[in-house]
Amino acid sequence: MVSDLTLSPLTNSQLSALPRERSRQGWLQTLRLWRRRVRDRRALAALTDRELADFGANSADVYRELNSPFWTALPPC
Repeated sequence: MVSDLTLSPLTNSQLSALPRERSRQGWLQTLRLWRRRVRDRRALAALTDRELADFGANSADVYRELNSPFWTALPPC
């Protein structure tokens, strides 16, 4: 079973990679996107191997996705 997701502080280089939009609406959209990624990754962690196979994923794909920071999106394989 995958352990629960933990959040670590951002480093300076990670902070500099964050979206540069200064508008309130831009930040709200970014926060919503990050929350959706965290929620989706938790749902992904709860899937069985059979459910993963239904859409062509495996446990290695899940491991890779769960170990990526929530503020980055992995490119498709």
